[in-house]
Amino acid sequence: MTHKLAQLSAAQRQQVIDEFIENTFLGITLDDDAKVVADWMRELPDELPDDPTPGQVDAWIELADLVSGEDFRQRLRRIALTDASPVVSRYSHELRSPALEHAGLAIAASIAPDSAEGRSVLHRIVEPGMPTGERGELVRWLETVADAQVERYWQLLAVLNGHEPSPSAMPAFTWLIAALRAHG
Repeated sequence: MTHKLAQLSAAQRQQVIDEFIENTFLGITLDDDAKVVADWMRELPDELPDDPTPGQVDAWIELADLVSGEDFRQRLRRIALTDASPVVSRYSHELRSPALEHAGLAIAASIAPDSAEGRSVLHRIVEPGMPTGERGELVRWLETVADAQVERYWQLLAVLNGHEPSPSAMPAFTWLIAALRAHG
């Protein structure tokens, strides 16, 4: 099976991904941002090199396995169906960089999310006076969209496209969610 997956033509590999995307988002009206993301999710290289690296072969096999799972498809559907409230809309584009920077530093310094120092770090990421309802809304949204399997999909695409995958953002977002819950 492993050998067969690695030997698929570019068109066959693309068909696997296209069918996955189409079936995942079937019946969902995607907004403009979601359409762009769905298009990005289709971006496989035209060809694996004639002599692909073991990492590229492994990435394709793992990607094929990931997209064949119903659980992964359901995760993506939940993300696509998540309503963009005004709170989410405001934070969705502004949150990643400060979360990675500040929560990442907090993790490196072993600062607990529920500590007083953790509160100080949290306030560098989100407004200190954020109302409790908004904070809860943000936590629920983050718990939906900060998904390790979705992140892994993007990492695998990077490997297939000959790029170094970005470091995982999951530790920073896990820390942020814990801090939001602790200081809510």
